[in-house]
Amino acid sequence: MRLRTRPPALALTLFVAAAAWGEEAPPPAAPDAAAVEPDDDDAPPRRRIEGAVGLLVSWGSSNHGRGGPDTTIEPGFYLRWGRLSATNASAFAVRRADDVTRGLGLDLTRGSRLRTNLSLRYDRGRDDDEPALKGLGDVRSTLRARLGASWRLDEGWRVSGGWSPDLLGRGGGAFVDLGLSRERPLAPRTRWNASLRLTAADSRYMQTYYGIDAQQATATGYPVYRPGAGLRDLQAVLGIRHELSDDWVALAGVTLRRLLGPAADGPSVTDKTGWSLGCGLGRRF
Repeated sequence: MRLRTRPPALALTLFVAAAAWGEEAPPPAAPDAAAVEPDDDDAPPRRRIEGAVGLLVSWGSSNHGRGGPDTTIEPGFYLRWGRLSATNASAFAVRRADDVTRGLGLDLTRGSRLRTNLSLRYDRGRDDDEPALKGLGDVRSTLRARLGASWRLDEGWRVSGGWSPDLLGRGGGAFVDLGLSRERPLAPRTRWNASLRLTAADSRYMQTYYGIDAQQATATGYPVYRPGAGLRDLQAVLGIRHELSDDWVALAGVTLRRLLGPAADGPSVTDKTGWSLGCGLGRRF
């Protein structure tokens, strides 16, 4: 087991089943209405600026074989000012009805059911520090946008989707995600959430993250592999969120991820199924 910290670019999807994750991490996501919504009746009064800070811990496996699960510890934060938001931990949202996108987010529409948003985030790329990635080189970091939308259905159901292109043209390509989630109360201060998210990517993204060119093949011994556009993965999340008080919130969750299509066939993939367990503690202000 290896202990490390990571920057806020990581998507805390294991905690955000009801908030649309969408991910590079793997997918993993921000509007709120001008008035308190029906499913948000126990939310605290709105402030001009509101947010939360805390700590997030996760433990999980990799699709490229580190030899054992990794432990990740990182700070979590959430900040909202009107239509603008900034976060790396969507579940820290002050209001349950918030549909928060990681990174810097702008609410485009904030209807009671349909919500759209535009966000920017730092994509840290990929290091070749995992055994199966040795010799493939790093994937450069970039700035990634996401244009997203969600539709709230009855009984806690929500459908969401988004498109995430690489704005700097650093080989990151683009991917799209489609999700279905549900959140329901378990107790007066406790709610569970569950979600499924399917992600597909273009050929440039697939080549960068899962392909092998001639130079890489020579350096690693892998066969040349040039994947086309197609499905990337299917992710399932089950989480629980408990309001310890008006100021404190505790989180826990489990995530399963299965590579699909061209991504699953990549020579550097040692395990098509990945998993992670996580928990967190945040204080709102």
